[in-house]
Amino acid sequence: MIEHHALLYADLADPVALLRGQAQPTGLARYWPYASGLSGDAQTVAPYSGLMGASQSLIAEDVLDACDLSGVRHLMDVGGGEGAFLQAVAGRHATPRLTLFDLPAVAERADSRLARAGLEGRIACRGGDFHGGLPTGADTISLVRIVHDHDDEPALALLRAAHAALPPGGTLLLAEPMAGTPGAEPVGDAYFGFYLLAMGSGRPRRAEELRAMLGTAGFAVTHEHPTRRPLLTRVLKAQKTGRLK
Repeated sequence: MIEHHALLYADLADPVALLRGQAQPTGLARYWPYASGLSGDAQTVAPYSGLMGASQSLIAEDVLDACDLSGVRHLMDVGGGEGAFLQAVAGRHATPRLTLFDLPAVAERADSRLARAGLEGRIACRGGDFHGGLPTGADTISLVRIVHDHDDEPALALLRAAHAALPPGGTLLLAEPMAGTPGAEPVGDAYFGFYLLAMGSGRPRRAEELRAMLGTAGFAVTHEHPTRRPLLTRVLKAQKTGRLK
């Protein structure tokens, strides 16, 4: 993470130009190609996929400590990267079916990594683009540090796609750093605000903004589950109306 921050420091060399939107293309935008709407090939996604995998493991246990997944039958992690979160889930829960959904080149890397970890056959990796909809069949969908990477319109489209993919009574877990976190404003507001600005996509949102977006997407009930380190991640749990079959 420290090594890749050289890109951020370079993008911040002229902060006024960055704030005015005159600093494109930035180093971070090239590092995260999906921020520009590009899917990327295996070579392009390798650096950021590796970084996501390393950093995801830092917060996976916090998310799982906050949420009881013992009753989940099928969990699909959307934007799951190389599978660090689902690997943590598999380490705690033996019964649920687990599916990873990400861009094809990323899903391919996840499949290879999880096989090396002895999880071949335990976690199914599917490649695709949520703009074309999400696979159905899961009773729970997780979005771990995904929504804040997207501008409002695609972020809402993603939440709507998750709602459409879930059955009545299904659950969405949304975990990410949020703006307005008491005591963590330098991280949730300032750091992620500038980082995502340089990346060219997304913004940190307050919990109440995310609740409103979830309501617009069709979710009826939303609760926050406290985490051990809210400056790194907070968790909202939303439910689709109806009874799970």
